Amino acid sequence: MRNLLIVDDEAHWVDNLADHKPWNELQIDVVHKAYSPFEALELIDIYPIDLVLTDISMPELSGLELIEEIKKRKPDTVCLLLSGYSEFEYAKQAMRLEAFDYLLKPIKDEELFRVVNKAVQQLEQRDADKGVYQKLQHSLQENLPLIRSHLLREWLIGQGHTSRWKDQAERYQIPFAEQRDVWMMLIRLENEYQTASHHPTTDRNWVEFAVLNIAEEWLSPDFEVWGCREDHGYIVLLLQPADSGFASAEVRRLLEHMMLGLQQKLKSIAKEPVSLLLTREHTFPTGVRSAYEQALIDFRRQVGERQELILLESAARHPAAKSMRALHTTPTLLQLLEMSQWELAAQRLSYIFAELSEQWQQSYEHVLIAGMEISTAYMQLIHRNGQYLTDLSPELMSSFDNGAPFRSIQALEQWSYDMLRLIQQVQRAEVQSSRQSTIRKVHQFIEHHLHKDASLRAIADEVHMHPTHLSKIYKLETGQSLSEYMMNVRMDKASRLLTETAKRIYEICELIGYSDPAYFIKVYKKYYGMTPQEYRERHKQTCE
Repeated sequence: MRNLLIVDDEAHWVDNLADHKPWNELQIDVVHKAYSPFEALELIDIYPIDLVLTDISMPELSGLELIEEIKKRKPDTVCLLLSGYSEFEYAKQAMRLEAFDYLLKPIKDEELFRVVNKAVQQLEQRDADKGVYQKLQHSLQENLPLIRSHLLREWLIGQGHTSRWKDQAERYQIPFAEQRDVWMMLIRLENEYQTASHHPTTDRNWVEFAVLNIAEEWLSPDFEVWGCREDHGYIVLLLQPADSGFASAEVRRLLEHMMLGLQQKLKSIAKEPVSLLLTREHTFPTGVRSAYEQALIDFRRQVGERQELILLESAARHPAAKSMRALHTTPTLLQLLEMSQWELAAQRLSYIFAELSEQWQQSYEHVLIAGMEISTAYMQLIHRNGQYLTDLSPELMSSFDNGAPFRSIQALEQWSYDMLRLIQQVQRAEVQSSRQSTIRKVHQFIEHHLHKDASLRAIADEVHMHPTHLSKIYKLETGQSLSEYMMNVRMDKASRLLTETAKRIYEICELIGYSDPAYFIKVYKKYYGMTPQEYRERHKQTCE
């Protein structure tokens, strides 16, 4: 026989699941109940828990964090996650924590019992985690193309980390060896922009998928292929010879020979003209960004508006691009502001002004461009909130209108940081006001619906927020969890009804939202140290 622990901050759900299900039919002898993650950890330390069924969304500690802590203490414990979330990110974390299964609310009893029964059977063989690991591994495999594509885009814009490459290569099955030469190929589908309005994003994604698969098939087995569709609309292929014994000249000749056939194959599939450009060799992975930047320059200079060409990177090296990297590296300043990432936004400003000081001290045009980009980001953010920068700070905007910030890098830097601090203060004040308004609405809803449905989900729907986010906001603003507040409200109202009315215990139980009088009495005694009847009698004696 096995021991099961059910964990959730919604007591009704825990009690219903623990007390009204035929767990003995699943060879589960004892069902423990925990109304918070911390209570669950206490029970884990005391009792020989075999299985844990936990909700993923709890205010003090998430189900994922709870599982992580359980695995540290009792590695053999089988953990089941139950949640309303279906995002892949949660599944990835669950897989990392070796959760036995990941179930989505609402779940039918049949499905729950099927999974629990499966877990019990696995426990008998001490192989509890294999089933879900394989399931989540399959999910990861399905998402590998998307993950690889995103990772390559990071390397193209200089956000890749050499120190993490070996781990990433193994995890995402990218067979590229460090410190070996790679070649880069840019592919431009010529109708990418001309017909963009007629091609939904899903269609263009399908084209990208098709191009990458065709290229990999065409260039194999001579080359390992890793590709993505970057921000300018090009398909970028990174190519590394499968045989490291070939000389660079031999590799280049082989690629030149294969490019013509690849172009014709892509054209027949995509049903549009295709142009290709091949770079010279570069060291992987440190040379990826420079190869990409040079390829963009060569494509622009050699192809322009012409179509259906096959090009090789020119031998002569062009001067480095003159645009400021710090301005256009993603996420951009505007994106960071929109996400309220104030520290990262300030860090981005520091990068911008460091680049200005190091490379463009004598270029007024670069100071002007930086100032316009920064001010435009500020204005767009404020305008989307229905405000004007001039209204927020007439003084700062007056100096901007007079051109004072553009007189030097230092002047622009001072103006940019001053305006950032002002916007941050305004935004934080608005967030604080919005949160306080939400808390008032939560309290009003609980007051009027305590006898009906005052669950976290119902409250979250009322204030149009996600339950997890609402729980976090409430704890931040009040210092206590929403479940604690609701418990206090229920117990306070119950006490007033006990002392001010002659209503029966079961009637009071219903008025404060409990369906089971026995459970209400148990909770009340735990809260006050006496039963409701004892409280009523003691109050009468005091009054007399």
